[in-house]
Amino acid sequence: MRQEIAWSNARTENDAVNELMRGVKEQKPLLVMFFASVQYDFKLLSKLIKEKFPNSEVVGVSTAGEICDKGFMKNSILLTTMIDDRTQVKGVLIPEGQRFPYIYKENILAAMRNCGITPGGNHSDSFAISFINGLCNAEECLLSLIHALVNDDTFQVIGGTAGDDLKFKTTYVSLNGKVVTDGGVFIFVKTKRAFTIEKENIFKPSGRTVKITDVSTRKRIVRTINGKAAASEYARVLNISESEIDNASLMHPIGRIFGENIFISSIASVNPDKTFNMYCRAIPNTKADILDKGDAKAIMTSTCDIIDSKIAKPGFVFFVNCILRTLMFEKTDEGKFLANLYRDRYGKVAGFSSYGEQIGRVNSNQTLVVLAMEE
Repeated sequence: MRQEIAWSNARTENDAVNELMRGVKEQKPLLVMFFASVQYDFKLLSKLIKEKFPNSEVVGVSTAGEICDKGFMKNSILLTTMIDDRTQVKGVLIPEGQRFPYIYKENILAAMRNCGITPGGNHSDSFAISFINGLCNAEECLLSLIHALVNDDTFQVIGGTAGDDLKFKTTYVSLNGKVVTDGGVFIFVKTKRAFTIEKENIFKPSGRTVKITDVSTRKRIVRTINGKAAASEYARVLNISESEIDNASLMHPIGRIFGENIFISSIASVNPDKTFNMYCRAIPNTKADILDKGDAKAIMTSTCDIIDSKIAKPGFVFFVNCILRTLMFEKTDEGKFLANLYRDRYGKVAGFSSYGEQIGRVNSNQTLVVLAMEE
């Protein structure tokens, strides 16, 4: 397994693609993934990159920032490739992700079969990479559909939600030059290489347990916490004023705790009626914890230690970092630390800042998810 990485911040799509091509040697990689700012014409970019790699699966996603060995970048394009003769990949594009994804059932099953994944079978050698449009609330619906068709609760998925540089207007994903703004792309992978998928969050339980009581699940709106107006109760529990919620929510997200696992659903905004818009689906009548930040650098290092304990020599490393972590890291040196850590450990850094992170059946926020495959 080999991986090549190229980066460009050239102003035009043609200049950027030409610069990216100078950074890669292998012309027929198994898989090409690119992560791009929406300052570029995404449809043109998708077309141009596919033309350069006609024999590869080419997947694109718009971002809220790109991450490479130069650090956390903006207004640029990052391209990474997977090169291997012991791995099979096949992508499927799913439009209308929230409304009618089931009508693409046969397309999904065909992609699975194409790389040797059998519904209900043993999937210890298989996983999927997901890229799902932001702003259309399709993550949970698409993850549920994929797991229902694979018919295996243990099937692993890793991926991220497309961003648009915090404009919150339109996000894009593409497969082999075809672009959608209301669905997603899944890349099915079957491999003879060892791999691991890890989730990292830098928050810890605080003991401030609350009950999410009234929710619009489909719209991702939390109306009440502990039976009271969400904003008022969140502020009361943290002993802050309601005007301080925007700043506090980065450091104190809402998390559901399952044993040692924490799944975060972050506050996107506070509405005039004191309800919360959430970045992930919230579930009514569930207990949650208003979290505190832990030792970020120690946790990041521990994640790499876990990867190293499972994969002796990674040849392909890819991660998705939540935009809310990225915004928090802009106030510290933790973003630089993260990029340097992966560069020093693995010689490469390839990732992007997302509007949400997928792992397994769960879509969450303020999380980092990592895929590492052996050389």
